[in-house]
Amino acid sequence: MLQLSLRSALHQPGRTLFAVFAVAAVVAEILILEGFLAGSYTQLRRAVLDRGGEVIVAQAGVRNFLAARSILPQQTRAAVEAVPGVAAAAPLALLSFIYEQNGRLTPIIVVVADDAGGAARLAEGRAAAGSAEIVIDRALAQRFGLAPGDVMTLADYEFTVVGVAEDAAALFTPFAFIGFDGLIDFYFSSDVAADIAAFPLLSFLLVRTAPGADPAAVAAAIGAAVPDAAALLPRELAENDVGLGRELLAPVLNLLLALSYAAGALAIGLFTFAGVRSRRKSLGVLRALGFTTRHLVAGVIAEAIAVTVFAFPLGIALARGFAALVAAAIPVYLVEIGDPATLVRVAAAVLALSVIGALGPLRSLMRLDPAAAFRG
Repeated sequence: MLQLSLRSALHQPGRTLFAVFAVAAVVAEILILEGFLAGSYTQLRRAVLDRGGEVIVAQAGVRNFLAARSILPQQTRAAVEAVPGVAAAAPLALLSFIYEQNGRLTPIIVVVADDAGGAARLAEGRAAAGSAEIVIDRALAQRFGLAPGDVMTLADYEFTVVGVAEDAAALFTPFAFIGFDGLIDFYFSSDVAADIAAFPLLSFLLVRTAPGADPAAVAAAIGAAVPDAAALLPRELAENDVGLGRELLAPVLNLLLALSYAAGALAIGLFTFAGVRSRRKSLGVLRALGFTTRHLVAGVIAEAIAVTVFAFPLGIALARGFAALVAAAIPVYLVEIGDPATLVRVAAAVLALSVIGALGPLRSLMRLDPAAAFRG
């Protein structure tokens, strides 16, 4: 029966190819949505893990790196560095701004770092060193046509772009990097000077532990010695931000995924039903030859599974092509295609959908009259 189903599919190559491309489009859509979620979570993890440090100290009660306001007193650094097991504590500040150029606006996060915490990967140029130097993410550079040597005006203060960072964005927001010398000049020479109390000088401390010290034990010691601060391991802080991302993104994208899976089942069902309708006479011949309804249903399911098996690699290729276009055109978004666990999960789901969709013409097969094969 399987051989008959495959021969029937090859007998109508146009319809079969159209079905393969339609199912591949559904597979690509599912993988793109899954990849967008996975990419967003990867960006949130990178935002924390790329800053470095074995322990990250934040304001007491703050459990997130992004989307949370953390302000530490200046004396916190000395208090943390006095804790046994701490080798050094590098300051870090996060500032949120709206960047405007020629009427176009975009939110950006300015990361202020000196000893550690700057851009982890540079695509062009170098790290910021002078007080009026800035490194920007590739998404920001591409959108506004900025390159090393150009002037970037932020809150009426002119920075010179000296580097372009790679993979420095999260929550659809590109990052920019400056030093603390630049932060002081920016505060007192820009439009934010009148409202400087609303901006932090110190948001986090990136703690480098002493050789042989256990980061978890050092974090606990910092929490006990500095009650106004919260000490977390970078992985823990990153997963807290991923949890925040799930709260923001998962409800909408999971609904879209559910609709995509439903569309996949519907597409497979429609093509299978149309195929059964177009082959009523040949199927009637099989009934007349003694094939039971169970045999016919098994053949239709086998054909639907075969279409899905051929469509899945094509769907992966389409999804990867789309991800490459997004990376080139809008690098602030990351679409990750190729995670083995995701591919296995989607493949299993699509194969299950192919079986469900193939059951659509079940009633038609059960009512098939063998005599139909011999009429006009």
